[in-house]
Amino acid sequence: MIAQSRSLTTAITWITRFNNLMAYVSGWIILLITLISCYGVFTRYVLNAPDTWSFTVSSYLMCFVVFLAISNALQEGVHVRVDIIQEWFPGKTAHVTRVLADIACLIFLWFFFEQVWTVFHDSLSRGRIDETTLAWPVAAIQWAMPFGVALTLLAQAILLIGNIATNSANKSA
Repeated sequence: MIAQSRSLTTAITWITRFNNLMAYVSGWIILLITLISCYGVFTRYVLNAPDTWSFTVSSYLMCFVVFLAISNALQEGVHVRVDIIQEWFPGKTAHVTRVLADIACLIFLWFFFEQVWTVFHDSLSRGRIDETTLAWPVAAIQWAMPFGVALTLLAQAILLIGNIATNSANKSA
């Protein structure tokens, strides 16, 4: 039991670190989006020669930011949460509603993962190309969707395990 607990703790630590790394990478991508956008504004309004790629690349990079950082937001608890029941009924009822909400979120994330995987796999298998002047393979951008949702699914599972473990620890204390 202790070895299993130790390996679970190690896995949770690695997932947490990886989510933190993805949030860090997302921050740098936001800086890159800012620089690309400034370049686009400069070429359009100062040089009067608009580029054809800055808006598209910024949009694609924003997709990466969202899907790479969402698991960290869940992990850190900085996402939108409705916790009025937990405020009205503290204690055991709040804990039960938190666990039920975690389970509902896991179920939603699983269905969401299936959907984004289907979209990504379809684009990859069909060799879809974006409709911009860049003509990039769509799957080269869409891989971030199932990757990010899978990380979020793992983070949610960790939260659920933590909430259940907290209840078990409280009962034994």
